[in-house]
Amino acid sequence: MGRARFSLNVWVLMCREMWDCRQLSWRLIVRNLSGQVRQSFLGWVWIALPPVATTIIFALLKKASIVNVPMPSESMPYVLFVLLGTTIWQFFSQATIMATNSIVNAGNLVSKVYFPREVLVVSAAAGVWLNLAIRVAVIGLTCLLLAYKPAPAALLAPLLLVPLFLLGLGLGMLFAPINAMMHDMSRMLEFAFQFGMFLAPTIYPTPKLASCTTSWQTGLYWLHTLNPVTHYMHAVNELVERGSFIPDVGLVAATIISILIFFIGWRFFHLCEPLLAERL
Repeated sequence: MGRARFSLNVWVLMCREMWDCRQLSWRLIVRNLSGQVRQSFLGWVWIALPPVATTIIFALLKKASIVNVPMPSESMPYVLFVLLGTTIWQFFSQATIMATNSIVNAGNLVSKVYFPREVLVVSAAAGVWLNLAIRVAVIGLTCLLLAYKPAPAALLAPLLLVPLFLLGLGLGMLFAPINAMMHDMSRMLEFAFQFGMFLAPTIYPTPKLASCTTSWQTGLYWLHTLNPVTHYMHAVNELVERGSFIPDVGLVAATIISILIFFIGWRFFHLCEPLLAERL
């Protein structure tokens, strides 16, 4: 019985169900996107505002020498570095939180209509791609204002975020059934992501291990290195600055972890699916 739950036939069935519901997924995606700006005065501005506000605050702190952030030589301007870092981090955090909240937000559909519940999770998380497109436009405008010319290959940077999206989606599928039983899960995640932003190179670059002179710098290096999101940020930064990146061990490991968590989360969610309607 246990082996049957993880057999190849089960995965084929799961994929077939998702494919058969592709039109429903698209309709839910459109509904979710329109819901972001419905009855909103500023509309799409709210999507671009969080990374821009964070960037302005830390740029002013650095300008006033309140925060000392040494940037490597020949690197991008600090403003662009923070804007890129916060954009990537919020892309990941929003994918996870939106997927986690998807079942609770669609309680009526879950309890009254039968369809693969993964559709709700995927359609909720898919909205981060439109958010990313708007924020990429803001990044492009920032480059113009700073007279900074990124490498042409920077246009391919969103492709590097596909495994990161799978990581957020996989975590969301793991947390969504738990959130259906314990609504505090989403609040815990929001707090964890607010704090976790400082454990990745969003505000300050990862120090080189060879140049670490204090235990604090060494600890920061390992905190960044053990964070899978860090390696996607490094790859995007290199692509913007040099037009290429080296798929080092960290990036390969982060990609493998992202894909594994996605499949583990998807299978866990599928096993919990019969219990969701009872908990809502």
